[in-house]
Amino acid sequence: MQVPEAVISRYLARRDEPVEHVDVIVLMGSAVLESVEVAARLHHDTSARILISGGIGHSTHHLDTAVTRRGLPVEIGGRPESHVFRDLLTTQYDVPASAIEVEDESTNCGENAAFTRHLITEPATLLLIQDPTMQRRTHASFERSFADLPGTHLISHSPLIPWIGPDFVSAGPDHPEIWSLERFRSLILGEIQRLHDTPTGYGPRGKNYLDHIDIPPPVLAAYNQLAAALPSLIRPPGS
Repeated sequence: MQVPEAVISRYLARRDEPVEHVDVIVLMGSAVLESVEVAARLHHDTSARILISGGIGHSTHHLDTAVTRRGLPVEIGGRPESHVFRDLLTTQYDVPASAIEVEDESTNCGENAAFTRHLITEPATLLLIQDPTMQRRTHASFERSFADLPGTHLISHSPLIPWIGPDFVSAGPDHPEIWSLERFRSLILGEIQRLHDTPTGYGPRGKNYLDHIDIPPPVLAAYNQLAAALPSLIRPPGS
């Protein structure tokens, strides 16, 4: 029997069926450094250009911490997340700077999508890479922002399916920590609150940032189970 954290995180870490052709890999800034490696591999496999979206937000300090913890030789200290990711791509993964475009003003999922839409003006196949806890919401945000560009094809590719250990969460049992268990639980609980179309969520019945999303009953059941066990981690969406 799966623990509720696993049920929720697998749902949030959306991974669509692969496609033969990709025009643009849209890499969202986050504290998940595995995203950079996945984007680089897909670039080398497909020759698609990479558009990195991410400014300075409330989680940028987590990216700085992750870079420091892993001893990576790139400048941090309050730089836009997209700039840090660009430096990692060019210095650690042999992606040429000419293949990278940067959007460095966005501070949340909705702005990732809206500001990317400003840069992409022709229908294209976009492969979206985001923090696994935010992949599904990011996809929904892009659907909203690109609704006015018929012919656009959105593909989600979460960089990893979270491995949930006794104390921390990572890409696998032998991989470095990405989130503490408490922070991870708080993040995934908050995501279900945002995605669920209720007066306090982000759907049409709430803030109307996203179109209606039908969350599968097993996922809602897992959310209710985890929320009941950890009420102190429940916070209003956006807090």
